[in-house]
Amino acid sequence: MPSTFALPPDLTMTSVGAAADALRELALDSDVVLDASGLTAPDLSVLQLIESLRAEARLHGGDIRLAAAADHALTALLRRAGFTDAMTPDDNVFWFHGVPLQ
Repeated sequence: MPSTFALPPDLTMTSVGAAADALRELALDSDVVLDASGLTAPDLSVLQLIESLRAEARLHGGDIRLAAAADHALTALLRRAGFTDAMTPDDNVFWFHGVPLQ
C-alpha cells in the first residue's frame, strides 16, 4: 500500500526545508503518493523538491506519483520554469497523468 504525503498549502522556499525533512522519513523503495492539490502559491523550490524526490525514489526502486494531475497553479509554475518545454513522456505521466498539455 502506498504512503501518502500532503504537501502543505503554503509550501515555498521559506518552508520547503521542513517538508523535505518530513519526506526524508518516507520509504523511497516503495510507492509514495504526493498530494499537491492544496498548493496555493508554489515556487521553484517546490519543483526542485518534487523532482529530487522522484530521482531519489528511482535510485531506491520506488515510485512517486501525484494524487491528482497538476492544477492551474502548478501547471503555470511548470510553464514558467521551462519544464513543459522539455517534458518527456514519463514527466507528462507524472505531472499531468498522461493528458497532453494544451
